[in-house]
Amino acid sequence: MKKLLVRDLLTLSPTPPCVVRGDADARLVVERMLHDRSKREVYLVDEAGRFLGVIPLRRLAQHLFHHAVPDRTATQMLDLVSARNAGDLARKKVAVVRLDDHMDEVLDAMFRYHFDEVPVVDADGVVVGSLNMLDLVAAAHAGHFDEPRDAGATDDREASG
Repeated sequence: MKKLLVRDLLTLSPTPPCVVRGDADARLVVERMLHDRSKREVYLVDEAGRFLGVIPLRRLAQHLFHHAVPDRTATQMLDLVSARNAGDLARKKVAVVRLDDHMDEVLDAMFRYHFDEVPVVDADGVVVGSLNMLDLVAAAHAGHFDEPRDAGATDDREASG
């Protein structure tokens, strides 16, 4: 794989991240997500724009439609129902990537932890962008990585028949 850096990919796909401060209400979170329907996460930031957490679309939907969420523990349901602002909804333990990280490290983190999108932060922890799996697929398709395996190709080691 070519040693493409996160900063290189952001120049190929410069989509601004969706961000809110911790005291924002759920309505603003919804509005930010609806503004760019390609985004599936809203990032929680402090006054300086530093990353604090993430609100995935699924968590936001669970908050809005808590009555329809099956198989939740009482504690999980209480968290969803009682959330008053973005800070209450956000997950705080989330991987971030930095501008100078190599794309192979990003891919490893995304596949290892089953992330479809990751926030990109600068040296001060300020959110400067985001990368999603489709951005990476597009970069591979455009030839910015070593040749990806053809989706229709078969591996010679696979058993036939």
